[in-house]
Amino acid sequence: MLHLVKKAILIATAILLPLTVFSQHTIKGTVKSEGENEPLIGANVILLPISKGNTSNQNGKFEINNIPNGDYTLKVSYVGYKTLEKSITINENRTFEFQLESDKVLSEEVVVSAIRADKLAPITQTTLNKKEINSVFNGQDGAFVLEQLSPSIQVNSDAGTRFTNYGSMRLRGIDQKRINITLNGVPLNDMMDQGVFFSNFTDITRSMESVQIQRGVGTSTNGTASYAGSIGYESEKINTEKPEATVTLLAGSFNTWQGTAEAKTGLMDNNTAFYTRLSRTYSDGYRDHSGSDAYSFFFSGGWFGEKDIIKINGFNGRTKNDLAYSPVPESLIEEDPKTNINNPNDIDDFGQSLLQLEHTHFFGDNSTLTSSAYYGGAGGDFPFTYNLDSVTLQSINYPLFNDHFGVMSYFNQKFTDFEWTTGVHAYRFKRENIEQLVPNFSNPYYQDQSTKDEISGFIKGTYRIGKFSLLADVQARYVTLEMIPDIDFLGENRSIPTYDWTFINPKIGVTYEINSTLNTYASFGRSGREPTRSNYLGDTQINEGNIDSLQNQGFVKPEFVNDFEAGIRYNTQTAKFNFNAFYMDFENEIAPIGEFIPQYFIQLYENQAASFRRGVEFDWQFIPLENFIFSGNATYMQSIISEYRPEGSNEVFEDIKTPYSPEYFVNAQIQYQPIEQFGLSFHTRFVGMSYTELTNTENFVLPSYSVANVKLFSNLSENYRVELELNNIFSEQYYTDGAPVGNEMGFFVQAPAHFYATFIAKF
Repeated sequence: MLHLVKKAILIATAILLPLTVFSQHTIKGTVKSEGENEPLIGANVILLPISKGNTSNQNGKFEINNIPNGDYTLKVSYVGYKTLEKSITINENRTFEFQLESDKVLSEEVVVSAIRADKLAPITQTTLNKKEINSVFNGQDGAFVLEQLSPSIQVNSDAGTRFTNYGSMRLRGIDQKRINITLNGVPLNDMMDQGVFFSNFTDITRSMESVQIQRGVGTSTNGTASYAGSIGYESEKINTEKPEATVTLLAGSFNTWQGTAEAKTGLMDNNTAFYTRLSRTYSDGYRDHSGSDAYSFFFSGGWFGEKDIIKINGFNGRTKNDLAYSPVPESLIEEDPKTNINNPNDIDDFGQSLLQLEHTHFFGDNSTLTSSAYYGGAGGDFPFTYNLDSVTLQSINYPLFNDHFGVMSYFNQKFTDFEWTTGVHAYRFKRENIEQLVPNFSNPYYQDQSTKDEISGFIKGTYRIGKFSLLADVQARYVTLEMIPDIDFLGENRSIPTYDWTFINPKIGVTYEINSTLNTYASFGRSGREPTRSNYLGDTQINEGNIDSLQNQGFVKPEFVNDFEAGIRYNTQTAKFNFNAFYMDFENEIAPIGEFIPQYFIQLYENQAASFRRGVEFDWQFIPLENFIFSGNATYMQSIISEYRPEGSNEVFEDIKTPYSPEYFVNAQIQYQPIEQFGLSFHTRFVGMSYTELTNTENFVLPSYSVANVKLFSNLSENYRVELELNNIFSEQYYTDGAPVGNEMGFFVQAPAHFYATFIAKF
């Protein structure tokens, strides 16, 4: 009898054991944000009551294996979003897609939302999240990331590496002094000359959570006028689930190396969170004596209460650049493409810093008040060596020092069909310009001061009627500029009156939401922009060549743009595209067309005849397979100045093409990741020909070019990753900028085939 019982048990075990094994199931899926539909990286997915779980990867995907049959509660949580719980029954493998709703009280992006356009706003825009930024970022100058991922942007690299040293950027062919750039709402532009130099704070893109590029006038923002457009950065999100640390090491061509260390605490028990990054970058550059030696530091800390967020953000950067900002005559390039005509002893030493304190208060679920105070500083040495004759050299240092103080505050309120925001911003920007003979740095022969003040305010609202969303936005800016000459240099009784301007910048638009994936929009915006300090001076100093003009309010008036935009947007899980047309009509556009005063080497600026830019832009992303992405952007643009009369000439040029404004831009990228551990991408870029001066002489053009790059990456494990970036794989000799030098063209040559290798470790 006992023998029969044992045999029965063995038979039952043999039958039931496989059934038990086969009853183990797998659930998988994705976690995304509601509305934006962006993947949430590091979301916690827990199966209760067995407490089995996992976290979502960089694509927002998760997988939980070996789950027995039964009834469970699936809990999905992510800091800054409301926790989701779902009752499920497991008797087979299942796939889920979760969309988490933002928890406003814990959400950090409320700080930048006041000056950003939402996804349905009738604004031509590209918004990049951290995953998209990191797909092309490897430590290079931040402008090159934007050039690849957003339409109509072109960037130049002085060193030719597209990685370090100075660079310049254009949007729709318009220079970076006419592009408004902010970080968490704080202006990064130099208010006097209105430019931004990413070289001053290298590797800052690594500490960014997102960036929005608005092309055209766009929504109201802080700081300089959004003339060509605006670029708004949001800093690293610190309110995360878990602490983490990351070390990134890069090495590559031209003796380039970079080391970066990052640390993040995540949200701690006392409701505080902190993030910090330290970077060091070095490169010899491709062109002769075009190297850089830089460090940068970024930090952010915050306290997250039930109805309040208090944060402090800041950065500090310092860079020594071998100067290579002069275009090289084509005849010298033919002898040696690496030629740099700047003196090898000319090495600048410049730094920039920012400190911001911000507070957000939540009045229930539908109203917020966000306020900030900030200080920005910049300064350093900028030497230049003059060849006075064949044997005599004279080096002059042109140091400058900036102090920038400001405050801003926004109030936002949301209702079912209506949302409105109002805000104010005020700042004072102080500049000291010095000139001194090298090496006698302690005794400057020239010194002036300038002060610029601004107060601005805006109010905007969006009203939804059925499938229509109506936007109205108006901004008022009042700006003053005071310039105090060097009396010892220029003499007594040479005071300059204080300049002042008032601008009213209106915007209106409408969006029609055809369905949840497709919408179309149209808008109009107008923006006025005051002249820069250099527009008035035509030089670095106030002297006899420009003082008469300055005392008579100058020859330069403010410039204005009337911007018309219309487009259609489509967005699904596997495909998205944005297509838009634009027409920008310019009034009194400022250009270097005034009198040239040779004894002071001054080129005065004046307002030119009417001009316009019109074109179409297209950006897309298609995901036909889960591991295959085809993306890119393209622009076709015409840019025409109605009339140009050279100073001192009776000749008239009509309907000329605006310099530095190519008709065509194309970026295309394919990314393929056949397995989790390995992937690659191929990127190609084409830029059309453009003229470099106002007579459209065929000898003075920037040739069209195309360049191709390859990136390989391997996820060695969950915590380790290696990347290999191969740039200009066909070693094309191409130029991204240039200007006439005497009777021939001068260019900035970009590097032939080169590479960067990166190792990333997360802890």
